Amino acid sequence: MHNILRRGRQICRTPILKVGLILALTAPVILVLPTESSAVASPIISVSSGARTAPPPLEPQEYFLQSRAAKPVHIYQATCTLTRGDGLHAIVKTATRTFKDMKTLSVNYRLERWTGTAWVTFAGSSSTQTQTNLLRSNSDWEITSGYYYRVTSVHTAHDGMTSDQSTHTSPSVLF
Repeated sequence: MHNILRRGRQICRTPILKVGLILALTAPVILVLPTESSAVASPIISVSSGARTAPPPLEPQEYFLQSRAAKPVHIYQATCTLTRGDGLHAIVKTATRTFKDMKTLSVNYRLERWTGTAWVTFAGSSSTQTQTNLLRSNSDWEITSGYYYRVTSVHTAHDGMTSDQSTHTSPSVLF
């Protein structure tokens, strides 16, 4: 009788193992991905891209006016762009537009380089004009290849009594 039970267990165990194995092999794999972006750069460096660092973290980009005031008082457009120039040159262009002529219209901007862990200032410039409603400023800087760059600009308009300020950051570009 003992042999029959033992044999019976073996017979019963074999189909259960087979079914378990089949279920394990055919079951869908569940992949969990984070829903929020990470604050640190990816540790993977793409060798084919020529980058010396991992890409900067993806940050929401604001391409529209960002003003400290609830409603913009003077500035209705503030932009900065970063493009490739000839060779290893970064071309930076800024523009500030106001509703009317300002006593002082200025922009301070800096070219920043991604180190792999933080943005650091690589170069900077500023421009100021009086009695105008449009200020354009351009720079051409020689850069080091293999790094990500971006431009951050602060645009300020002053009519003699009140000031309006807007900050803008361009998307990053690998040079």
